[in-house]
Amino acid sequence: MLARAFDRGHGYQLRQAGADDVVSETYHSALELGGHALTAFGVHPLRARQMTWAFINNEKAHEDDLFAAWKDIEEGIRFSPRYSELFMKLEETLGHVMQQDWQPPSKEDVPLWSPPKTGE
Repeated sequence: MLARAFDRGHGYQLRQAGADDVVSETYHSALELGGHALTAFGVHPLRARQMTWAFINNEKAHEDDLFAAWKDIEEGIRFSPRYSELFMKLEETLGHVMQQDWQPPSKEDVPLWSPPKTGE
């Protein structure tokens, strides 16, 4: 079963109800906007896409743990240290990925893009 969720919590509810694949509206629009923001700040579009993919892959690798921690919260545990720890771990891993060296492609590989002019 495929389902569209409004946000993370709604996605977890749909998953708990039996959805096999859940797509979150806010998640994907935020990723898209984040990629546009990176490009607007002068990050090469391919690097921005690579950073977006790194974020997606990082979240995907921990989705079962995050879901299990969310269920703990839903069952009445007001604060789940496990959930917070998972998000801290995700942020740390993501920060590392984002800081990795990257070699931009040559102009011949991507001839249509140039960074935005500064000071405008």
